[in-house]
Amino acid sequence: MKFNVILFGILVSFMLFMGQYFPVPVDLNHRTVPSLVTKTISAVVEVRPGFGYWMGAGVLISEDGWIMTAKHLIKDQDVMIVTMRDNVKYMSINIITDSNSDIAILKINIDDPNGVTPHVRMGETYPLLGEPVFVIGHPLGMLYSISLGIVSNVHKDMLPFGSDLIVTDAEITHGNSGGPLLDMEGRLVGIIVAGSYYFTGLEQNFAVPVGRGRKLLEEYVQQQEVSTGRNDLDVPDLQTCSRNR
Repeated sequence: MKFNVILFGILVSFMLFMGQYFPVPVDLNHRTVPSLVTKTISAVVEVRPGFGYWMGAGVLISEDGWIMTAKHLIKDQDVMIVTMRDNVKYMSINIITDSNSDIAILKINIDDPNGVTPHVRMGETYPLLGEPVFVIGHPLGMLYSISLGIVSNVHKDMLPFGSDLIVTDAEITHGNSGGPLLDMEGRLVGIIVAGSYYFTGLEQNFAVPVGRGRKLLEEYVQQQEVSTGRNDLDVPDLQTCSRNR
């Protein structure tokens, strides 16, 4: 009996050790990711400076034109050019940046005759280690490219991108910055800020958690209400943006 217990313990330890190198594949329906891409891709935008040559991505989080993106795309620009998937272009009328992380929020004036602007829901919780995720962006100018992976590490700090970052093995490169990291329900869980080219030989891609962007916008709204004495500012309903529709 004692020998059987010891043998069982050795077997479990071996399985746990090997699991680090041979993770169990995620069982996704072959239609899951394509349907999520169809659902979310129109909310992804191209972000370029008003005066400059670099580019990245962003994602609409509300019907009235609030966009999350990466702060390093903004640099010292006063105006950013946002291009929708249907090639309609807008100029940003407001830029909010975070002093503690590489995240920024843009505002554009949407003039949609149909009154419906595609946008994603914001996740309400930090993603789980091992959770499947996907990225939409413009790597090397390949507009609206998709990559799939998992959350490979969590709660990491990496200057100058921020703290409590999400790590994913989903493939990204130049042009993915500012794009969305989405879960398997199409919810925004993070904004891509750094790729593996910073870590030669390691697939370590970082995203700022969406909660940081939500907090940034909430703080901005509160400051504006205090300074203007108004509570009817043109800002998204953050609870509506976050919850399932």
